[in-house]
Amino acid sequence: MTLVTNSPFAVLTLLLFTTYFCLMMGISNAAFHNTPPMMITSQRMTVSQRYNHRQKQYYHHVPRSFHKTRHPYSHPRSHPIGSRLMATDNSTVEKLQQQANKMKLEAEKLEAELNLEKIQKLERAIGAVENIPDEKKRSQKLSDIRADIKALASRIDPSVLESLEKAIVVAEEEKMNSATSSADSAESSRVSTETNLYAKRKRIVSSMNNDKDKDKITKAELAAAVELYVVLPKSMRRALARAIDLDENRTDPAIVVLNLFDLRDSLSDERLQKFYMEELSREKENIGKTQQPLDKAENTVPMLQRREPDDPFNPFSYPDANNIRDVNTMVENFLPRQTRKEGMVPTKEEAEMFAVQVLGKVGKKTFQPSGPMEPVSGGFLIRGKMVSQLKEDGDKLIELLDESIVDILPKEWSEKYQVSYIVDPTPQMLVDDNVNGSPVLLVHGRDMSPSTNVLLTTGVSSVSLFLTFVFALSIFGQNDTVMQRITEAQGQQDYDLTWFNQLITPYLVALGITQVCHELSHLVVAKKDGFKITPPTILPLLTLPYLSFQNRIKTSPKNLSSLFNFAFAGPAVGMAVSLLLLILGLQMTMGMTPEQVQYSPSVPVGFLKLSSLGANIVDYILGGGDGIILQQDPNTPVLLHPFAIAGFSGLMINAIDSIPLAGTDGGRMSQALLGRPGHTAFSGLIYFGLLLYTVFSGHQDIFLSYLFVTSFTQRDLEVPARNEVDQAGIGQAALALIIWSV
Repeated sequence: MTLVTNSPFAVLTLLLFTTYFCLMMGISNAAFHNTPPMMITSQRMTVSQRYNHRQKQYYHHVPRSFHKTRHPYSHPRSHPIGSRLMATDNSTVEKLQQQANKMKLEAEKLEAELNLEKIQKLERAIGAVENIPDEKKRSQKLSDIRADIKALASRIDPSVLESLEKAIVVAEEEKMNSATSSADSAESSRVSTETNLYAKRKRIVSSMNNDKDKDKITKAELAAAVELYVVLPKSMRRALARAIDLDENRTDPAIVVLNLFDLRDSLSDERLQKFYMEELSREKENIGKTQQPLDKAENTVPMLQRREPDDPFNPFSYPDANNIRDVNTMVENFLPRQTRKEGMVPTKEEAEMFAVQVLGKVGKKTFQPSGPMEPVSGGFLIRGKMVSQLKEDGDKLIELLDESIVDILPKEWSEKYQVSYIVDPTPQMLVDDNVNGSPVLLVHGRDMSPSTNVLLTTGVSSVSLFLTFVFALSIFGQNDTVMQRITEAQGQQDYDLTWFNQLITPYLVALGITQVCHELSHLVVAKKDGFKITPPTILPLLTLPYLSFQNRIKTSPKNLSSLFNFAFAGPAVGMAVSLLLLILGLQMTMGMTPEQVQYSPSVPVGFLKLSSLGANIVDYILGGGDGIILQQDPNTPVLLHPFAIAGFSGLMINAIDSIPLAGTDGGRMSQALLGRPGHTAFSGLIYFGLLLYTVFSGHQDIFLSYLFVTSFTQRDLEVPARNEVDQAGIGQAALALIIWSV
């Protein structure tokens, strides 16, 4: 009887049956009023008992003869309702049956909702039992829960009872075990609690589903899923965690992934999309709170941000960060062609190996990505932020990432590709708060050796050596004694020029010493810092023996300080050796015998004026510093020892090499100090200033040829260093200013 009265469906069915039965039997209001009070107030009589009782009352008040001739429900005066029902058509009966079915369905729905609510209460009660400190109260609470489970199982499915009771016992045992052990730290305690809750939840869900053939996730699949999960955008991770009632900030990624796997059949696309849109809206609101209102900030936005997208006919346009063509164009301007060599650019799958497997594992300790990878010309960019524990130490970041790459990725990956920490080379840097752009990770090829044709470089070097020999001959062109002897030898067909070779050899040897010291300095720094360089290519120049020895960097330097040291060492040592040779040659000039003076080489005064430092040294040592030599006609020859001319030539060559243009040694120093964007602007100003100087100074021959050759051979910036965010120091900047002034 308790079960009947407690079931909403049973109560509604009873009421429906009673109403329908009374209508069919035609009991009138008078009959109900004539019923004895004892029968009306009796609450324990069933429907059949009440029917039998009313039959007895009927036969008690109606004569016996009437019982045999008429049906008790056909009496017109005593049973008016029954009379009307006899005339009811079939459609009315069908409507009544439909109403009865509808009420039945509503009762079933109500009963199902009540059962579901009861199940949810039991689930919450099971979780709350663990938080009861008192053992006696916890046992009493468990007893009450078991009683409720039995009552619920008897109404739904008794087979569920056993699995739920087992889950309660397991939960109680886990609580007792965890109470006797202490956590090593707050983080380990949190993870342990989440793991226990997940295990309990999994056992209950699996018991309720009773699905023994359900797929299970392996350890390898779990590890791969966690790596994919941690590199998702923050808003997407929060949405996935919310969809399974977890907090992404306080839940271990493995717990989130396991819950997503177990509840994958119950998660709808609409639910996931709803939470994701909410997280995106919340993220936009947070960004909006940190920015100024549009009407107030409109006038403070830099002019660069208010320009239209890149337009070749608009001088005030700027590249569009959403246009892949503009992005790649800007990247190609900042990164040299060696970074885009065919066969050395990583594919998307190879770059994802680093993003997923390495950053997915050590990202929280090194670099936390803020979005997906972005393909650019030559590799892939990963935006994000270095963790605060590294204290903005880019070298330490690269060291940790390299160690993780060696431990996690195949050996072939680290031999072919690398990761560099550079400033943003895309148009996004133009609207960034940071002048040089925000730091990003660049996944690109390791080997950046130039793909120049060997025959071409050999031919250029051969031409330069020939022009050097021609210059060595030209310094004896103003010596009448030497030229007369050569003319006589030609007339007599005497081709023995050993004596002339002895004249030019000291100059060539001294000039070679200056350049060898220059290149050895580059090589020492490269060996010390562990990067590779190419053999030098000699670049030609008309008014000097040659322009410079160009060597390319094949692999990335460690950082910008290493790049600066490499670039500075060559010109600095070359200038120092050249100055020593110049001073030594001037001293030897003053000590030459008349015969040596008769065969000595010479250079015009105009050539000496190409270098203020060198010219003043010559005038000070030979003329006492009164300007006696420099005030002469520019075409007047000045007799000097070969060492002095070699020292002056070396000083000029190293000084020109230190001009901060593009990929020269001076350009490398500028790039190390100012970064790629700053060096590009600074180099443009130097180029324009040098062009004006060439036009108005009268030295068109040397500087026009210099600008022409440089624009073809050294127009690219240097290869990216492993750490280009941490720039060179103040001391190195002071050294650069000194060498640039020279």
